[in-house]
Amino acid sequence: GKGIGPSTYARIFELMFRLKANLLWPAMHQKTKPFNYYEENKTIADEYGIVMGSSHIEPMLRNNMGGAEWDTEYPGQAWDYLQNRENINRYWEKRVRGNGKYENMYTLGKRGKDDEAGTEITVEVLEQIFSDQRKILGQWVNKDLTKVPQVLIPYTEVLDLYNLGLQVPDDVIICWPDDNFGNIRQLPDKAEQMRTGGSGVYYHFQWLNGATTAYPWTCTTPLGLIWSEMKKAYDFGVDDMWIVNVGDIKPAEINIEYFMQLAWDIHAWDHSNSSRYLKQWAAREFGEEPSAAISEIMGRHYELGYARRPENLVLWNGRRKELSWEWFSLDHYDDEVQRRINDYTDLIKRVDRVYHSLPVEMKDAFFQTVVYNVKGTALQNLKILNAQKSHVYGRQKRSSAAVYAAKAQQAENSIYELIHHYNRELPTVGDKWDHMASLPGPWGGQWHQWDMPPLSTYSGEGAPRLGYALEGGDSIHLPEFSVFSNDSAFIDLYNTGNGAVYWSVDTSAGFIEMSQATGVIYDETRIWMKINYDKAPKGMNVDGKLRITWSSSRRDEWSDWDLLSFEEREVFRSGIANSSAGGHLFELNYSVFNPESPVPGEITGFVESNGYTAIEAEHFSRKKDREAGWEIIEGLGRTGNSITVLPPTVESVEIPDSILLKSPVVEYDLYLFTEGDHILQLNCSPGNPINRDYGQRIAVALDDGLPRVISFETGNRSVMDNLMTLHTRLKIEKAGGHVLKIWMVDPGIVIDKIILDAGGLKESYLGPPESVRMRE
Repeated sequence: GKGIGPSTYARIFELMFRLKANLLWPAMHQKTKPFNYYEENKTIADEYGIVMGSSHIEPMLRNNMGGAEWDTEYPGQAWDYLQNRENINRYWEKRVRGNGKYENMYTLGKRGKDDEAGTEITVEVLEQIFSDQRKILGQWVNKDLTKVPQVLIPYTEVLDLYNLGLQVPDDVIICWPDDNFGNIRQLPDKAEQMRTGGSGVYYHFQWLNGATTAYPWTCTTPLGLIWSEMKKAYDFGVDDMWIVNVGDIKPAEINIEYFMQLAWDIHAWDHSNSSRYLKQWAAREFGEEPSAAISEIMGRHYELGYARRPENLVLWNGRRKELSWEWFSLDHYDDEVQRRINDYTDLIKRVDRVYHSLPVEMKDAFFQTVVYNVKGTALQNLKILNAQKSHVYGRQKRSSAAVYAAKAQQAENSIYELIHHYNRELPTVGDKWDHMASLPGPWGGQWHQWDMPPLSTYSGEGAPRLGYALEGGDSIHLPEFSVFSNDSAFIDLYNTGNGAVYWSVDTSAGFIEMSQATGVIYDETRIWMKINYDKAPKGMNVDGKLRITWSSSRRDEWSDWDLLSFEEREVFRSGIANSSAGGHLFELNYSVFNPESPVPGEITGFVESNGYTAIEAEHFSRKKDREAGWEIIEGLGRTGNSITVLPPTVESVEIPDSILLKSPVVEYDLYLFTEGDHILQLNCSPGNPINRDYGQRIAVALDDGLPRVISFETGNRSVMDNLMTLHTRLKIEKAGGHVLKIWMVDPGIVIDKIILDAGGLKESYLGPPESVRMRE
């Protein structure tokens, strides 16, 4: 295409002006026109007072992507400084000579082409490159190099070289990068904070890399994460340059403005009010009436998207030629897959309700900034999650497998309808923004993000028969029921054939409550079992059997059942009339934990059930602050909010006696029934150590025990899952009330969820729902 020219850049620069932003790195992707392809672009930037720069792979304002400026001006020549130093310097000098009279931020250094590491780059080579580049700047911009804005972005392998001793001229800004997923890799230590060049941050709201680990479509970066990382950076003296990779502007508008408001005034927002920002933004754009609903929708959108980004629901292993897509559990914790389907289905309904309530002149803006984000993310989840159900249920021979395949396909179709609406059917501007919306994936294996997982077309074969699947994945045992959690468990009843299956549950025990006790199945139904503890017998392990009887008929049709009288239905259920199979019975085992003592009113804190205790970290019982204190970060977490120590500039506290005296602590009241070893797991955001002076350590103890320091171990961090875990073993000497204490050792760790596993923890993506908290 023609690329982006001066008329479009004028609009972008105007937007930046409104946001109080003044530095731009043009996107330089494969097959896109470089910024300087149009001579007028740099003059328009100058008219708007925009400082032009370039990213870590494009030093000295040059576009080095395949097929761009280097390949055009020096076709076939090596992009290798050791082999081709003279021509590379000449290439850089030409750009500086042409653009030097304008305001620019000159990126120093060198990497390989196409965003890859430079194979020839070492500490010594990079220091020589700095020297050569600065000679060019001194000749064509200003002999006094302290007056020439320069920056080094120590991205990926260059950060490793920096930490090996790379010497950066003192007047050059060091722009510290994140890990491409919103977690800053490293911040300046005390000596680096004294550099005259100062420090910056290179942050990401999207990442484009030609692989399925990219996330260039909708914007799901939580505001709480932005605040946490950027405030931490500011506290460590990073206040000379903030730049964020936004990709498509429209989906990221809310986040861009939040980022720029923090850059302008770091105290504009804090750890406790990201929802207030969303409400204020929504009220300004769409009026006060829908603002609370919009704020809640976007907050939930960020939380669900942080748990897993929509672009990363399908990962492609190019070496093995394999897709991965099954992240969430179908068997455990009320069916994580279905819970997520329900959450996103609800979000779609809520955002549609707001859209239809708005006047027509507001619909386009709301669609572009909110609806497209929320529904695009939701539909991609519905596509993959329903596909997962179809695939698994097909293996189980559920006749409903084809139904879920159809739901997955409908979700995919709806994504394309959403994109088409954005491009061609906006109510007030029609097709003005045609081609602006699409599923990204310009090269490599990234297109596999949008692959459909294998679907099953199984819709039943042969005579109707009843199959079942239990929560927990066991063939005959339901998860334990506990008076302290008042939980329920699901039983999936499904038809493997064609026809009708009639079923009933024996509830004669008197304390068993079923969501449905009898019915007819053509494909499947999910029933829920719970216990009425007012009627249940007392005991630590009250065992019993749940009996389900069934019969079937090939002759029955949906309309026939609707026309049957009550008496006729009872005959069918008994398996007597028109039945090809009757009188079948299967028994399921259940166990109820309903002790004589203690009873729920006698205990306090989070109560162990089913062999685990799960706590959302922000629900602490009490805390004790020191020089710093544990605070709740609103809007950051895979399941709710998170906690961290603020300010993060305090020194580490390592010795147990010092930890007790100097370190801030949070405490959680517990009631545990299982004696012996419990595995403590802390689910944290996948951050990095603040800098080389810090680690990633926490201290824990039970009751009055001495603090035990636990450290992050390699392999327990995933930016795809947005999860880092810390583990240790705690010994429970006696059942009863206990207090879990967590102290800071190193600042910077963000805790989302706390799990104590007494042997009952099941495999899942998000971990178990929070345990019941008795009065405190």
